[in-house]
Amino acid sequence: MRHLRLSAGAAVLAALGVFATLPAPASADLGPGWVSGWFDDTTIGGPAAPARTTAFSFSASADAVHPGVRFDVSGLADVATVTFPAWCDRAGAVASCPTPPDASTDEFGGVNGIIPIVLRAVAGSADGTAGMIDWSIAADGVDGEAQQASVTVHTGPDAVDLVDAYVDGAGTGDRLAMPVALVSAGDQPVTGLRATFHFPVGLEPAAYRNCRYGAGGQLSTIVVCNFGRELTPGRRYELPGGFPTTVGPAAIGEKRITQTVAPEVTAGPLPEGVVLRRRPADTALRLRPVGDRVGVLGHDQQNAFGQYYLRAVRGAFDVVAVGATAAGAPGDTIRVRVGIRNDGPGVPDGTVSGDSAARFVFTPPAGTVVTSIPQHCFNSADEENPDAPAIWHCPVPDGVFPAGSAFLVEFGLRIDGPLGAPGSVAIPYGYPRGDDTPANDTAPVTIG
Repeated sequence: MRHLRLSAGAAVLAALGVFATLPAPASADLGPGWVSGWFDDTTIGGPAAPARTTAFSFSASADAVHPGVRFDVSGLADVATVTFPAWCDRAGAVASCPTPPDASTDEFGGVNGIIPIVLRAVAGSADGTAGMIDWSIAADGVDGEAQQASVTVHTGPDAVDLVDAYVDGAGTGDRLAMPVALVSAGDQPVTGLRATFHFPVGLEPAAYRNCRYGAGGQLSTIVVCNFGRELTPGRRYELPGGFPTTVGPAAIGEKRITQTVAPEVTAGPLPEGVVLRRRPADTALRLRPVGDRVGVLGHDQQNAFGQYYLRAVRGAFDVVAVGATAAGAPGDTIRVRVGIRNDGPGVPDGTVSGDSAARFVFTPPAGTVVTSIPQHCFNSADEENPDAPAIWHCPVPDGVFPAGSAFLVEFGLRIDGPLGAPGSVAIPYGYPRGDDTPANDTAPVTIG
């Protein structure tokens, strides 16, 4: 993997952490401008496999003069043929490419695009044959460093997943047809294919004879399906009608179903820690060939992973704040158990965002001081008002918050002075949205 290169001026600005805060380059003093590039090492199939498109990522400032990339592919003479876009200028093994004509300008004034480069293994190339593409990126007054990216031939069966779909408007009770599509991407037939699916909580896959099902982490369902038919190199295959998936009452918010395809001979071990069992089923999933042979895989058709993403699934849920009442007098140390409870039926799920599935904030009653802090909680103080009470934030430690469960923690409180206003437990914001009963999102914590 090759990292980007900046001009000296841009590198200094980036190191100072101010690059993204500059005004548009037209009004910024960046001298001759900056250019950068990113080029991954690439693996391609054998001579009978579809060609692969690798993408050179190109960026430049708007004031860069004549930015471009120079490629030298002489190191691939016995490895692969190389085809550049028509808007590049090629002479023998050397090609010069300007800013891509479809490049776009980002919010900071950078001009970004890709240069698609098609690689196909030469006849007779063996497994493991490798070579290098030399490249350098520059502009008038800005010299780029010479860089390299490797190209390696891998012979044998292979599969590339083609699914990258986004769905809006799904809700409880819907039955969806998740697409399953792939290309037999190697130079030899796939004689047995394994497809592995990860369904997050609330999404229920249909049962088929050639699939096994198991419980994964975070209330997910893992499905492993085996397809026995031979898949011809270069052919596209799809699941007619898709993989039926029901949106259950637990599903709310963002959901991502992932799928991975691989020849059984190279698929590796089954998902670790998952007990897979068959479910009663009348039919089996069958892949069918679709369309003509694929001659070239696009730059976005390069791996075995796919996704089916559901945006903002509609479903009902109610997370309830749980307060407490305790007795004590000045000088006493007491304990209060506070938190939140999920009355369902929806299950907040933070596995897509990586955030906690739910959280609450605890404000101690006036006249008390926290003496013991539960695990997973942390405090924040108001720097502008040091006399304001500290607020304690307590996120649920798991990525999901199951319906019917509660997250309760115990705080130790010392009563230092006259008791004043009650404390509170509050849900600062709903996740993945405000729940259906906001009236119970706050509860008091009182000391009698």
